[in-house]
Amino acid sequence: MSVLSLVFAGWAALAANGRETIDYGLFGSLHLSRPAGEIAHTVLLFSDRDGWTARQQVLGDALAGQGAFVIGIDLPAYLARMEAIKDKCSYPAGHVEEAAHWVERNAGVANYSVPLVVGDGAGATFAYALAAQAPAGTFEGLLTLGWDAALRFPKAFCAGDAGATTLATAAGDWQVQPVKTLPLPWSAHPFAAGARLDAGNVPLAVAWRWFAALAPSLAAGDPAREVAASWRRWRRAEDAQRTALPDDVADLPITEIAPTAAAKNPANAHRVAIIVTGDGGWAGLDRGVADALTADGVRVIGFSTLKFFWHKQTPEAAAAAIARVIAHYGAADADARFVVIGYSFGASLVPVIVNRLPEAARARVQGGVMISPDDEAVFEIHVGDWFGSTHHDEALPIGPELAQARVPLVCVHGNDEDDSVCLKPLPAGVRAVGLPGGHHYDGDYAALGAAIVANLPAAAR
Repeated sequence: MSVLSLVFAGWAALAANGRETIDYGLFGSLHLSRPAGEIAHTVLLFSDRDGWTARQQVLGDALAGQGAFVIGIDLPAYLARMEAIKDKCSYPAGHVEEAAHWVERNAGVANYSVPLVVGDGAGATFAYALAAQAPAGTFEGLLTLGWDAALRFPKAFCAGDAGATTLATAAGDWQVQPVKTLPLPWSAHPFAAGARLDAGNVPLAVAWRWFAALAPSLAAGDPAREVAASWRRWRRAEDAQRTALPDDVADLPITEIAPTAAAKNPANAHRVAIIVTGDGGWAGLDRGVADALTADGVRVIGFSTLKFFWHKQTPEAAAAAIARVIAHYGAADADARFVVIGYSFGASLVPVIVNRLPEAARARVQGGVMISPDDEAVFEIHVGDWFGSTHHDEALPIGPELAQARVPLVCVHGNDEDDSVCLKPLPAGVRAVGLPGGHHYDGDYAALGAAIVANLPAAAR
């Protein structure tokens, strides 16, 4: 039986406007609650330490009633499987991201929705560690109900971009520790109705437990109503921060980042970098490269492949989308010149896109950068790609595309990537640059970004 068959066994079509339970490998049973209307937002709801109970279902139904597609996760069931994996450290962020992608795809979600992580009791504590471990952009945000300081793990969580999320205890196990800066917004509700609150010897938590015991009628609340209200407040705050895109690019999955006020290279005043992301979307590495570029005076347009290629596309459609980005920002600045940068999934698309741009758009592209490209360019996101088990019938080998490239290209690879495309014989117009680390460059995105700035094709500097 294939890996995918094992991981995805037991999927049943999710009934519209209702609940469904499916089996998903490491997570055991996932408890799904679908809203009555079109899915616009997804929630990952982690249970308390006693598993998926009636309380968790009430919370899930309340969130679904507000329009969220809820993926409910039985925390102890998942932890038992996660901890059985023979690794030096645990990486739940990867497991959870993969599960969210697969469930949304197979539930027929029209447009991928970056999930909000919600945790209840021990699930709140776990969700904090998960959110801190994940690259920025993997999850929309974090909403916690209660807290369980007594939650322990038999081995450490792998450190994420925000640093170590777990700390060894004297007993030999591991507990969640705070990180200096979470990579996403957090809405904490420690005194949520009915939620477990164990904050050790924190005086406020101790006082609240005494208050709840002495005056239960005053401490009591409606968990469903409270979580629904918390969700509405969250959505209002998030929606208020969103900037509407101009009409001519409003349907494209782009994010604009302006150069920083203290940008150190005024020569880049008219430079625009289009970053075609990896298949994780606008997340950690892509954002790290963007930070380095904007600090050097380059305007950045992030293009999420996770959202654009959520449905099958063609090489021509991908090029047409980037041509629209060039046309829009080129119209705003007649002197604008563009560099197309891609990472992993997006890196392999760089030569394909540039080679198919209309002449007017291609003439404004001065170079391209491929960060850890694959051998083939693919035009649809497949969950099997994360397991190395998907065959792409319509993929394009990038060798011929590199040979035909009409702009100078830089091929960046980690020195630990033994099978990198960049290590193979390259055409004259393609230059290889090796950097420390592997496919993720040891998480040093600032150094990666600085190296990209320093190695842009001469015509693009």
